[in-house]
Amino acid sequence: MIDRFDHLHIQPADFDRSLAFYRDTLGWSVVASWGDPASGRGAVLSGGATKIVLAERSSFPAGAAQSRLSVHLDIHDIDKRFRELPPGDHVVSAPALGERGRRGFVVRDPDGNHIAFEELHGERG
Repeated sequence: MIDRFDHLHIQPADFDRSLAFYRDTLGWSVVASWGDPASGRGAVLSGGATKIVLAERSSFPAGAAQSRLSVHLDIHDIDKRFRELPPGDHVVSAPALGERGRRGFVVRDPDGNHIAFEELHGERG
């Protein structure tokens, strides 16, 4: 089983300031964006082989402690990978279809940071 890095997810304290930093200061390209200030905005920025997702609001399940940082891994078999995990309170969400059309699940490390396992099926941005 290979877990490949896909992107880093950041829930910034100041969306506009963070967007300007990655786009203008680092020179990264905005490859996707969504939302509005009322519902929450998001953007995917790419610096080549690295992607950052900035999101004002997170879609983690209600009641889940939210981290400001989450790592997203691209894997090939969500169900098999999930079955390999021991059960416990580290599981934030079981395999399901997410808002961006990807199947995945989320676990929480001891510091509260989220690790999302997603099936990207060759999708690259």
